Amino acid sequence: MITNVVEACSRYGARSIVALAGVPGTGKSFVASIAAQRFCGEPLLVREIQFHQSFSYEEFIEGLRIDESSGVTVVPGVFLEWNQRALDDPDRWYVLLIEEFTRANLAAVLGELMTYLEHRDRPFVSVYSRRPIYVAKNLTILATYNPTDRTAIELDNALLRRLRIIRFAPSTEQLSEMLKSRLEPKVIEKLQALFTECERRYGSEYEYLMPFGHGIFADVQAESPDLHLLWRERIAHLLRRPLVEPHPFTEEIEKLYVWRSSRDFKLP
Repeated sequence: MITNVVEACSRYGARSIVALAGVPGTGKSFVASIAAQRFCGEPLLVREIQFHQSFSYEEFIEGLRIDESSGVTVVPGVFLEWNQRALDDPDRWYVLLIEEFTRANLAAVLGELMTYLEHRDRPFVSVYSRRPIYVAKNLTILATYNPTDRTAIELDNALLRRLRIIRFAPSTEQLSEMLKSRLEPKVIEKLQALFTECERRYGSEYEYLMPFGHGIFADVQAESPDLHLLWRERIAHLLRRPLVEPHPFTEEIEKLYVWRSSRDFKLP
């Protein structure tokens, strides 16, 4: 997957946002970080930020701040800062890595970039400084997001046209590779069956609605008590929440996860 992301950045990074989409625990953040560094060839050419619900245009593009003399000054946001670095160093690739991309109000945060990421030969005039700005041709935006987030579901066609989406699904192979030195093969096979049975039963909905990926088991060191504690402290809360309908996969996962009732349970 790392190679696929690097290739996508190389092919499409000068015109589109390369977006890695997957449910939590599918490794997209890990892959994005490594792929960004490989693409640039230098970790210092990658800047990582995380969107959230209150992230604004002023933080991302530019905004107004009160300076030491109590005057108002225009301050570039994270995008314009990193874009200027790329403009000043045109012989190297720069990456802006945005985690939780769909958590922000994207239309408001991206503003003019909705058009000018694609048309980099044309400048846009910024809202506050009123100066023409070119988007650097050697700047790639790489993003990660959960396709079941409410804002992801509401993505409009204008933004979707500017995304190159690489899907990340739960991987039983990576699950086995991650746990083979810690758990017995029969335990790993039982955990793999949790994913394969959900995929078999729910078909095309599996990739988007599975409430967690293989990465949720990353901290498991032993069958007992770790798998029971993982259920009690994390998985159960993803499936059943107060005053909310249970997750659609709840009954199937509860049936398959045999460690949920006792911290001392081990497969016979």
